Amino acid sequence: MIEFKGINNNWQINILNTTSLLKIKNIFDFPEIVLKTLISRGIDSEEKVLSFINSSVLSLYSPFYFKEMEKAVKRILDAVSNHELILVLGDRDVDGVTATAILYRFLEKIEANVVYRVPEGQDNYGLTNDIIDWAILNEISLIITVDCGITAIDEIKRASQFKIDVIVTDHHNPREVLPEAYAIINPKVEGSGYPFEFLSGASVALKLVLGIAEKLYFKEYHNQELVFIDIETTGLNPFTDEIIELGAVKVKDGIILEKFVSLIKPKKPIPKEIENLTGITNELLNKEGKTLDFVLEEFLNFAGERKIIGHNAIDFDLKFIETHLKKMGKRITNPVEDTLKMARVQLKNLKDHKLSTVANFLGIYFDRAKLHRSLMDAIVCAEVYRRLLIFRNQRYIELLEENLPYAAIGTIADIMPIVDENRNIVKTGLKYIKRTSVGLLTLLRELNVDINNIKAKDISFTVAPVLNSPGRLGDASFSVELLVSNKISEIQELTSEILKKDIERKNIIEDILDDIEMLISVEDLRNKKILIFSSEKFSKGTIGLIATRFCNIYRVPVVVMSIENNTITGSIRAPSFFDVLAFLDSLKEYFSQFGGHKHAGGFTAKAENIELIKKKMLEYVENCKFEEEKSVIDFEIEDPEELNMNSVRYLENILQPVGYKNQIPLILIRNIEVTSIKEIGKKLEHLLISGKKDNHIFNIVAWNFKEKANGLLKENEKFDFVLRPEINIYNGEEELRFILYDVRKTCG
Repeated sequence: MIEFKGINNNWQINILNTTSLLKIKNIFDFPEIVLKTLISRGIDSEEKVLSFINSSVLSLYSPFYFKEMEKAVKRILDAVSNHELILVLGDRDVDGVTATAILYRFLEKIEANVVYRVPEGQDNYGLTNDIIDWAILNEISLIITVDCGITAIDEIKRASQFKIDVIVTDHHNPREVLPEAYAIINPKVEGSGYPFEFLSGASVALKLVLGIAEKLYFKEYHNQELVFIDIETTGLNPFTDEIIELGAVKVKDGIILEKFVSLIKPKKPIPKEIENLTGITNELLNKEGKTLDFVLEEFLNFAGERKIIGHNAIDFDLKFIETHLKKMGKRITNPVEDTLKMARVQLKNLKDHKLSTVANFLGIYFDRAKLHRSLMDAIVCAEVYRRLLIFRNQRYIELLEENLPYAAIGTIADIMPIVDENRNIVKTGLKYIKRTSVGLLTLLRELNVDINNIKAKDISFTVAPVLNSPGRLGDASFSVELLVSNKISEIQELTSEILKKDIERKNIIEDILDDIEMLISVEDLRNKKILIFSSEKFSKGTIGLIATRFCNIYRVPVVVMSIENNTITGSIRAPSFFDVLAFLDSLKEYFSQFGGHKHAGGFTAKAENIELIKKKMLEYVENCKFEEEKSVIDFEIEDPEELNMNSVRYLENILQPVGYKNQIPLILIRNIEVTSIKEIGKKLEHLLISGKKDNHIFNIVAWNFKEKANGLLKENEKFDFVLRPEINIYNGEEELRFILYDVRKTCG
């Protein structure tokens, strides 16, 4: 990477792989800026591009990757059967209330005896002794935490003493010691088994719901070990042609448990066309091939009595295998199923029912060069089978479509990276927003959100802050009730109350911001390594928002503490170079409770220790050397014609949903001549800059840049800009503009 030093940051310029760029350029008819963006993010092959573009509910990872999912599901269904009272315990923020709503609604649907709780009034975050006392009093025998619980070590131990089982579903970082819960479903826990670490609390709750649903809706499939097979042969006739490779995978609940593959030495050389088709050569077979008798014996041991499944297995694969087994005096007695026959029934309108065609229709993309090898085809067949089962199960599909919007909102609101499975959850969740609850749809209508064209930014800037407001003011149950209620009159009342609380929240935050601005206006912030604010005026429901605001402005760790009833409630937000959990862990002796993510966390402590805590925080920061991580410029563009309205609109559509870790690219453009500069904003803190390069006009908005630029920017001079393009809509009119992230004077 090439370095670029601006006035705002030290950058690294990503150098694109021109070979990969040319490769996908020959396949996809995309604008140049789209191709460059994909390559800059490692999306550098046909299958990766197709997977990125075509999100599907069928592509979600199996919930049973979580090693303790089966245990959790069984305990919950036992509780439902025995009419035990179940408590769903959530958090007060948007991720917490959506997680609560997802699990509570489903448990009600399967007729569980269930109640929920989220922090109200002066309640502390998570599972507390007060909640356990309440659970004991109400004869609750199972508590399921959502978006909390992973650090409640003492509390869970106490619950177990009163014969209360606790299932923890969470996504926060665990401590060194895990709680002794009945089961833990958390992708951050080492050894959890889950292939993606950054799920939101709402998505983890959804995974639990899907785990229960699979056990209920796929009884013949769930928890069964199945064997998927494929063979490569020298021709189509099982009596005259030979098997040259046999591959199989043992799968349970969509997860590969074991693989089997073996080359088989034929009696005569294989034709050249078979070598070209499969990549299996005579030389390879002579070197690594085993006898067919030996391989079939191994395969029969591998398969045992399990069901055998393949694509055209009945009329092709098994005919070859059985033809030879007869010569050995053996036969296959296993139950058999065929995905080709399933696909012909379920997907009648496909042009053909080849494995690759069916797989692509179901959103499975793979390197075509690896086709016609038995192990790869067996793996693809296993995924095809799972997706065909889901595709035909209407109850399961409806469950996904109803709850994915909640998981999407939780993911966006909790600023989870919009990559991997999260991108699928958010994209499909927003797609199905019209199929969610009446309560959420009512709120969206009141907020004038277009449900036919909803974007991630609509959730970030409009929906999430409003849903968050009741929790910030100690009334999170208003938001949960809105999401779970089906009564129209109640929904209207709740919506009205939530909107009132949003106005109240805004007023409180503005007052706090004014108070803090007065505190810091006399300080030299340039030399501060950490900002710490505390007051009895601060509401503990709003301190996280305040910490985020100042962290974004000053790019240092920010701690905001509210003091109430001799208790400190603290919230911390930090830039990428600072590890919040390590910071909190170093001070744990002063806290009664703490937890969070790498860059955001919270704690409670006794108010009498506040000065000592501040002192220790300052000492920690002073004694540590932190180096700001270099931010990355996605790529440099030399030809400004690549940046036109159509190409940027195409880019926005391809990248949607846009969010954390999946932003519109940052682009370096050198030698832009500034033609005008205008100060805007209440305090004239922003800049509107016009510039040109090669007769191409750039309209640039520089938020909070007046002080940073400090007279650097001048008309009729040339500068190198780090910009992010966007289509801005104002009064119904679209315009292409660029957001400024950094600048330096052009050298030479």
